[in-house]
Amino acid sequence: MEIKSEKSIKEYLKTLSDDVIIKYYLDVEYSPFPVLIIEEYTRRFKRKTKDEIIKDLKTQAHHAKKKTQKFGRMAKKHQFVDEATKQKSEEIINQAKKKGYEISEKIAYKGGILGSRLKKGTKSGIKSGMNVGKNLKSSSNDGLELLSKLGDLQKAGIITKKEFQEKKKKILSKI
Repeated sequence: MEIKSEKSIKEYLKTLSDDVIIKYYLDVEYSPFPVLIIEEYTRRFKRKTKDEIIKDLKTQAHHAKKKTQKFGRMAKKHQFVDEATKQKSEEIINQAKKKGYEISEKIAYKGGILGSRLKKGTKSGIKSGMNVGKNLKSSSNDGLELLSKLGDLQKAGIITKKEFQEKKKKILSKI
């Protein structure tokens, strides 16, 4: 889009996403059109008077002045812009870590609630399943087949003779 006038800039700003407008608003002192960005930001998020916008511009100009002074001090100390970028990146990373920690705490809390609900539901489901299993009467053929399979397991050494006898008693009691 070719930007030729204030009107075209305003139209262009309207096409940008909220995230981009917020980013531009936060870095408005670096923008060639700070008033238009502030106007678009306030149009979307807050209604401000022109006096409030001018106050914001003065605040942003003050911040820009401080940053310029900081860069001047860095130049005198022979610090590089990369170091300032690194410092700013570390600040952003620390903020992201803090936000991530808060989110993970919320997820853990909700996970605990869901886990306890699931545990309660699972226990009741298992109990009802066991009750249904107890109430089912298997046919004698099923019991005989099961005894045969248990005998094979005992011969293979997978279960002991004692385990075989216990299972055998249970199966025969159900027949």
